[in-house]
Amino acid sequence: MKFGEKNLSNEELIAIILRTGSKDKDVLNLSIELLRKFDNSLTKISRASIEELKDIYGIGLVKAITLKALFELAKRFYGEILQTEQEKIKSAEDVSKVCYDMVFEVQEKVRIICLDTKLKIISSKDVTLGTVSSSLIHPREIFREAIKDGASGIIIVHNHPSGDPAPSEDDKNVTLKLLKASELLDIKLIDHVIVSSKGYYSFREEGFLS
Repeated sequence: MKFGEKNLSNEELIAIILRTGSKDKDVLNLSIELLRKFDNSLTKISRASIEELKDIYGIGLVKAITLKALFELAKRFYGEILQTEQEKIKSAEDVSKVCYDMVFEVQEKVRIICLDTKLKIISSKDVTLGTVSSSLIHPREIFREAIKDGASGIIIVHNHPSGDPAPSEDDKNVTLKLLKASELLDIKLIDHVIVSSKGYYSFREEGFLS
């Protein structure tokens, strides 16, 4: 009340969310232990499962669920702000902002963004969910959505849970397949963007797509 929430540390903010500690430690020390467990990374805490959170003594089911709900609400709040600000895609950076939520995924996910002739977003949909190391991107699934939504162009987005946005050889090969399919169907492949916690990679900005 005296100093305001902006002046609190991460440990203190989490302590407010958790409310109580255990019989052996107060809530602030519990918050400190939680952060240390996940390398002082809020991103890593947000990715943790309920069971992983419960591994910390003093965090039971209710506290674990509360933390999961907190981070989900934060993601939705951020997404709501972006939706009101981002009507048109002008760059790969815009794509990374629109697809901010994919950074938190522990598996690779593929998303198609359908655009009209003025690059305004018509729709955004996840089409496949892969493993932690590979995605399954098939032109048929991608362009089915584009045709259904009457898209003039599309942007393909997928995430790298490892944190490294650099494309693999599979990523390059599938981009070439998508490019050929886009030319046949006359639906422009505007970009293929890889997003991660350490940044993004744009096939167009790197000269792979012309």
